[in-house]
Amino acid sequence: MIHLCLYSLFLTLYSCRTDEVIYPTIGTHVTDEVRQGGLYVLCEGNMGSNKARLDYMNLESGDYYANWYGAQNPHQVKELGDVGNDIQVYGGKLYAVINCSHKLEIMDLQARRITQVDIPNCRYLAFHDDKAYVSAYVGSVADADMLGSVFEIDTLTMQITREVKVGHQPDELCVLDDRLYVVNSGGYITNRHDSTMSVIDLHTFTETEKIVVGSNPQRLRVDDQGHLWICNENEVRVMNHSALVTIIDLKASNISICGNTAYLLDAENKVLYAYSTIDYNLSNIQFPISNFENPYGLLATDDAIYIADAKNYVSSGVLHCYSLDGKERWTAKTGDIPGHLCRISAAYDLHGDTTPVTHHSSYIKHVYEYMPGMGQFVNELPKYEEGDDAAAMCRKCEAAIGNNAGGMVSLGGWGGYITFGFDHPVENLDGYDIRILGNAYYMSGSTVYGSSEPGIVLVSVDENANGIPDDTWYELKGSLYDKQVYTSRTYTRAGDTLQNPFHTQPYYPQWIAEDSYTLSGALLPSQSQTISGQVVQTILDYGYADNKPNTDTIGTAFDLSWAVDSIGQPVALTTVDFIRVYTAVDEINNPTGEISTEIIGAIDLHINN
Repeated sequence: MIHLCLYSLFLTLYSCRTDEVIYPTIGTHVTDEVRQGGLYVLCEGNMGSNKARLDYMNLESGDYYANWYGAQNPHQVKELGDVGNDIQVYGGKLYAVINCSHKLEIMDLQARRITQVDIPNCRYLAFHDDKAYVSAYVGSVADADMLGSVFEIDTLTMQITREVKVGHQPDELCVLDDRLYVVNSGGYITNRHDSTMSVIDLHTFTETEKIVVGSNPQRLRVDDQGHLWICNENEVRVMNHSALVTIIDLKASNISICGNTAYLLDAENKVLYAYSTIDYNLSNIQFPISNFENPYGLLATDDAIYIADAKNYVSSGVLHCYSLDGKERWTAKTGDIPGHLCRISAAYDLHGDTTPVTHHSSYIKHVYEYMPGMGQFVNELPKYEEGDDAAAMCRKCEAAIGNNAGGMVSLGGWGGYITFGFDHPVENLDGYDIRILGNAYYMSGSTVYGSSEPGIVLVSVDENANGIPDDTWYELKGSLYDKQVYTSRTYTRAGDTLQNPFHTQPYYPQWIAEDSYTLSGALLPSQSQTISGQVVQTILDYGYADNKPNTDTIGTAFDLSWAVDSIGQPVALTTVDFIRVYTAVDEINNPTGEISTEIIGAIDLHINN
């Protein structure tokens, strides 16, 4: 491992803490391994010392920056504040809970301050449908029973919208099936800890239930099976809502779940355990943390495990990075008490410029999902071959439309979709941000009519930084948004009877093992009509893929500022990581067959290749 000090930014002032000299912002090269994106490390700092610190690891350059927040916000006199308690990414923004400064700090992804929301004794964060939820040991008004609260914050206006009382000293929380779960630790009640988990209905924002989950519960996660993992002071309980699924006999001080593995940290015995979320079997992978002084922060991702050693809790800690098989990759010196970590999908240079460090392509890099509706070009564009599975078909889509290849992918009938992305997040800057190319054309002598097979465009931010499009989707509002209706359609193998004389292959996606699948989304009204014996469509004004010819650079362009949430409210996105297009019209015209959106490629308009 390499530990070479490269530079000290901006300031040469220092302060002495015992015998340790601390510089405000220092960059250190710690590894030559290249990973995608970056990693934020929120260091708690001791209570009352005003030394909460946000560090940043550029995973693409291998450089670790101590006190990145200070460099990005030189005019913040008290810098980040007192006791950093949680940090997460949502909607292209960075949120940090600063406990003893009684605030939620909101930043852009480069940690440049946007605003703050004042919340008394705030603790932890969760997000759902453009709302942030923050647990707090005390409410906005005095409570005779000393109950804590959960606050709801609108992430568009950054205003507190609702508050609900829960148990004593609520800590971690998560959202599952339109319900918010929060564990009540009773952390300040030394003689009798709380032992409950509050259930909050997100529609009414009322506490509907308290579930007994064991004494002093503090950690809470939801796994890929939809089960809750609760760490109390004696054990780990896995629950399906109020029903107990299993108990793991382990005093876990921290937990992180990635994919189908739950990583549980036993700080007392200095062991990190890996459990399956499917059968709860214990993995034999060992992480060498027995030499840690005080294992503390923990984050599991799809390509690395990060574990922070708080050392003696009063001086600098150390962040360790491990491969998934337990091999140590690098270490970095952190601020005091490195407790909370979050991964971001972009990497930024040491001045926080909006241009990522590495050179990026303006063309599609990844196809994450391909699920067409039944149609005459399905199994042909791209070509299905026996043995192909969903992953193989995605690779064939990448070969067809990725990197400006010039091929074509058909989305089939209504609801059929493709999800793709670039090798970087797309920024929402002034003007148009992306173009999406199809095979639409104008009728001879007209720009009003032609072949338009419109596809609705959705975008998403990698909020949980797992590199998978499993986060909230936002629609780019097109010109017919107010006339669309929402519906679903089930395609069946038995219903594959749409063949026409020109295309006689099966129309049902042959890589789908099941005999049916259901697609959901918005349906646009038909725009077809017959002019001079030719079936054509009215060209839509804006906002749809495969609607205007590729020669129309404006007609094929999209502005990320068009994004709206599930109820049509505008959403301010800084960047997006995933783009989805689906066929928005349900129509079959003879003899040409169904209207199906086709995709030839996409271009990030802010990248010059």
